[in-house]
Parts: sequence; C-alpha cells; structure tokens
Amino acid sequence: MMYNWMERLSDDAEVPTPRRVQPSLSVAFEYVEAENEFNFYIRNVTNYPMTPTLHKTESRAVMHLVKGISRKTSVMGWARTITWQDIKEKDPFTYQTLNVVRASTTIYNEFFTCKVSPREFKNTLLRIQICDIDEHDQNVVVAEMDYWINTHIISQFTQFELPFPPFTPDLGEIELHMTYLPVSERLIVHYSTVTNLKLDEKCKEIFVRGVLFVGGRQFERHQSETKKRSENACTDDGMHFTQKLLFDLDRKYVPKAEVLLHVIQVVEDRDLIVGQVSISMLHSEQGQQMLKALRTTISRVHRLIPSAG
Repeated sequence: MMYNWMERLSDDAEVPTPRRVQPSLSVAFEYVEAENEFNFYIRNVTNYPMTPTLHKTESRAVMHLVKGISRKTSVMGWARTITWQDIKEKDPFTYQTLNVVRASTTIYNEFFTCKVSPREFKNTLLRIQICDIDEHDQNVVVAEMDYWINTHIISQFTQFELPFPPFTPDLGEIELHMTYLPVSERLIVHYSTVTNLKLDEKCKEIFVRGVLFVGGRQFERHQSETKKRSENACTDDGMHFTQKLLFDLDRKYVPKAEVLLHVIQVVEDRDLIVGQVSISMLHSEQGQQMLKALRTTISRVHRLIPSAG
C-alpha cells in the first residue's frame, strides 16, 4: 500500500532528476611582456550552483591578484595550499565585476588589466571568486579557484573553460529530524541541532529558519525559538532547538517541494546567515527515506553551505 501511494505521488507531476554537473568558468588571459601587462577577461560561469532564495539574488565576480607568492611544494610533492593570511601578507590587488542577476549561466563580460613584470610572472596568483550578494551588500563566496598566471602560454588573448568547484568552507552542521504525515498533509521539521558553527565574535543569539518552496515559489516560512549564544554551538555538543516547524504540504505538491533551512546569528541587531541546507522531497536522500517511511521521523546531519539568503 505504501509503494502504491508513492507510485501515484510520482505520477502526479513531472519532476526532472537534477543533473550534477561541475560549474565551469569561461575566462581569457593575455600577458604582454613588452608592456609588463597581464590582461584577463571574465566571461561567465555555467552550471552555477542554484538553490531557492528568499529574494532576488545578484552576483559578482571578485578577483585577487597576488604577486611574489611562493609556489614551493611539500617534501611529498603536494601543491602548497595558499591561505588568506598568505594572500593578505602580499597586499593583493582586488578587482570585481558589476552586479548581475544570478542565473544558471551567469554572464559578467568584464575586462581587467594589471602591471606584472617578467620577474614576477611565474609567482603571481589570481584567486577568482563567484559571490552572491546578501541583503547587506556583503559578498558570500559560492565558488572559488586559484590560477597561476604562467600555467598556460598566453602571449596573446586565449580563452579557457576551467572547472570551477563550489566553495565549501567549514561553517558547521545541522541535524534535521523530518516527518511527513499523509493524512493531515503536513511536513514536520523538529528538534534541530546545530554543531561546530563558525560564528561572529559579536554574535548574541541564534535561531533556525525554515522556508517551504513548491515549484520554486515560496509558500510558508517559520522559525525556531531564538536562543542566547552558547559555546556548545561551536562544539560537537551542539545547540538544540525544540520548536517544531510545521508546513502544510498537499501530497500532490510533494514532488515539487523543497525545504530551505537557514542557521542565523544575530549580530548587532542584524540577522546574518551562518549557512544553509536545502532538502528536496524527491531528490535528497532524507526526503526519499521520509516518503518511503511515512509517519516515521528520519534524521540526517547536513553540512552547512554558504548562503546569501
């Protein structure tokens, strides 16, 4: 009987299986040795990481050009990891594109130039970041890569398509307990636990916000109780939120439903997103398990990813 219910549910709407395709950055580089000029053109990003958002999100590309940075490898031959501390010590040049609307293919179409001497050429790094822009006009990095400008021969403008992995900083985790009740047609998210959060030093309070989207449109928004900051939130012990998030979800809309969870910190009376997780009812492991075991609570720990809201 459970299987038949799931079978009918799947037939109610055509839901394409999402493709997991690595984002790609389209750029062009040129080095004019006679002029000591390094020129670069940021064209676009394809297969851009997309999740539902609460407001229209804009994007910009930010580039940090770092001269004279060491490329030494380890004794084992591993490539050196360049930290932000390494970059700041070299006083980088920073460039950014104009704001554009975020889309699966986000187009920037901007040209930049910088003086780089032949002596500096082999030890110059270009860190390229794709950023969503939050409601406070702050950059939220969603994809990042490092490019040594002497990697390819670029005596004349040459275009490249470079793999551009999503940015996955360690922001913390959230454990979610989810249940779907088919008779009352209600989705319940309850007893959420956040662990190992990376919080601002001025963070005062923390809460969890849940938003139900159906077919990409926002239907309901709820939030947990607000708790005073505790050191447990930054450890494996975690901070627990007991208030249930109750969403009315008609079974015929389940195939198109997605729940967006934000972990939010309050800093100087501003609500800042620490990170998010998005749960598709049909395409996520937790959603699939929940719909196969109706009325049963399914729990999963999710790693938080960057979010501009």
